[in-house]
Amino acid sequence: MLLVVALVLLATILYYNVRKPAGFPPGPPRYPFIGYPFLEKHLVHKHMQRLSDTYGPVVGIYFGPQPNVIVNGWEAAKEALANNDLNGRPDNPFIRYRDGGLIKGVVFTEGELWKEQRRFSLHNFRNLGFGKRSHEAVMHDEVQELIKEIEGTDEGVELQVKLGVSATNILWALMGGTRFHRSDQKLIDLVESLNKSVRAGEVSGSIVDIIPPIRHFLPKDSNFSIVMDGMYKVTAFIQEAVLEHKATLDTSSPRDFIDIFLTEMQKQKSNNETTFNEQQLVALCSDIFSAGSETGSSSVSFAILFCALYPEVMNKIHEELDSVVGRDRLPSLDDRPKLVYTEAVLTEMFRLRGAAPLTVPHCAVRDTKLQGYNIPARTMVIVNLYSIQMDKKYWGDPENFRPERFLNPDGSLRKDERMIPFGKGRRVCLGESLARMSLFLLFTGLMQKFFFTIDPSVHFPDTEGRGGVTLGPPRFKVFAKSRF
Repeated sequence: MLLVVALVLLATILYYNVRKPAGFPPGPPRYPFIGYPFLEKHLVHKHMQRLSDTYGPVVGIYFGPQPNVIVNGWEAAKEALANNDLNGRPDNPFIRYRDGGLIKGVVFTEGELWKEQRRFSLHNFRNLGFGKRSHEAVMHDEVQELIKEIEGTDEGVELQVKLGVSATNILWALMGGTRFHRSDQKLIDLVESLNKSVRAGEVSGSIVDIIPPIRHFLPKDSNFSIVMDGMYKVTAFIQEAVLEHKATLDTSSPRDFIDIFLTEMQKQKSNNETTFNEQQLVALCSDIFSAGSETGSSSVSFAILFCALYPEVMNKIHEELDSVVGRDRLPSLDDRPKLVYTEAVLTEMFRLRGAAPLTVPHCAVRDTKLQGYNIPARTMVIVNLYSIQMDKKYWGDPENFRPERFLNPDGSLRKDERMIPFGKGRRVCLGESLARMSLFLLFTGLMQKFFFTIDPSVHFPDTEGRGGVTLGPPRFKVFAKSRF
């Protein structure tokens, strides 16, 4: 009798661990306890796109016990990103461990906390020059220092960390109000830790999501440990800066975003329901700092890589820069409307190798529908932007690097609604304006000064890039020959 009861109980547990909700999108089998553990870890966005060949544009899949929906293709993605019922965020154990058991910040939060903090952040970043011409001088300083550093070597240059330092300094000028020296080892170590952390991250989750206690037994070189090490280093960096700001705070004359947030904390200290506290400040700055530094450097690195691989493209950029800007000053944002071919090159880079091939995971805040399928509350939803940018039916030759696809017959820049490398809708990337601005100024500044060729001492770069939470460039070096 006990054996029969045990078998019935086991069968019941197994049944509920393999079944899917009624009306759930079609997808691969759900295996007991582990879900579908077969997604590629290297370039998961490509595997997700291939799943749509079998199951259609909306794929239902389980990562461990968590129901997920993968959205491929323009029509399904557009519907998903416009559905406010899908604007939540799934629980993120990494952020909980980072934030002491809570979910703070702005990237991984939802509800009123997210609305208030995003609105406050956008408003005050704009006032500080976030994505505006008033921040251009800071970026020009970074470009000039980067050029000097590259000019000082005759060897092949690995750009990722150097560009990471530039992206970090540009961000920190707004957030922390200071600029680090490019040779500051603390800053270099932080950038390298961030790069490693992003590369080690897994979009489809890890064993820690299924068995949380196992994190205490994982080795230091495990992906989980590498990710958490990067997060803790950023958190410690921000916490130290907040302490320094508190000691010198003048609420009548805030210097940067941290000062503005600390001032708001003082205004709301009598409000028991306030979302403005020091833990939120650290988490918010950590979110923006972590996201902006690595993706910014990756985008410029990819753009330089493709120009080195396609010298005819680089020659056209040089001709356009010489004609529009000349050689006596750095390119500025005022030049941007006239640098049409250069803009087409950057747009094509975003299409082919955007740093975010997948959106940050969304979550259904209530039961809803997508493309006719039932999406239960708390289902995680991942929109595969790569599937839009590499749609052969639409682009024709999506694997080819061809900037001319974004030029109209009259030579003007062609806009395309499918180009959404920063997402779309209410969850669009908070830092899009600053990211586009810094990418343009860093890229054109380097292009104006140098002719780049691949250093053959490093294996020929795999232009598919390296996977992780974002898509990073391959390891490569370039020779930078001064043009004047």
